[in-house]
Amino acid sequence: MTSHSDITAIRKPRFIKRGFSLLEVIIVCVMLVIVAAMALPRFIVVERQREEKAIGDVEDLMRMFAFRNAAGTQQIALHYEQASNEVSLWIMDLNPNNPEGARIWQQDRLSTPVELPEGMIIDEAMSDDSSMHDETWTITTHPDGSRPRIGVSLKGRNAAGLLLLETYSTVPVRADDEKALVRQPVDLDREGRSEERW
Repeated sequence: MTSHSDITAIRKPRFIKRGFSLLEVIIVCVMLVIVAAMALPRFIVVERQREEKAIGDVEDLMRMFAFRNAAGTQQIALHYEQASNEVSLWIMDLNPNNPEGARIWQQDRLSTPVELPEGMIIDEAMSDDSSMHDETWTITTHPDGSRPRIGVSLKGRNAAGLLLLETYSTVPVRADDEKALVRQPVDLDREGRSEERW
């Protein structure tokens, strides 16, 4: 004779614990690889565009540096700080706390600092022939109103650029671009071409 508990045990469906088969795991892995292969190039393109935009923004800041130097009488400075990974324009101006006192360096209110994207750094900066590798550097115009030749090398994960601002130009050029025309000074006397027409 069977008891009531035996009958209910017979009627209860038994759940069998079952894992994924090897085939199912392989199919899911293949699908993930396909999705990643489609998405990864887009992420790289977006990051490259972000880095190219940062190079363009630094180029604009250098253009503003040259313009402000040519149009005004105040000393201008291009400033980089690695801790914040930011390039900014500074100006020697009146101290707002003491207008009658000496002029002080302060961030230019007419320009926006450029924050470089993560993974992008200024690899090297040059003022005339002096190279700067410090974590913080400043390139200033001279008190007589002239300015040095400036070179800024930016490196990111997917983009890089070398920007040059000549002393006689108000427009920086990308020296790493084959289409860019970088003019070099020529000593015509030394080359025996002093009598040539320009």
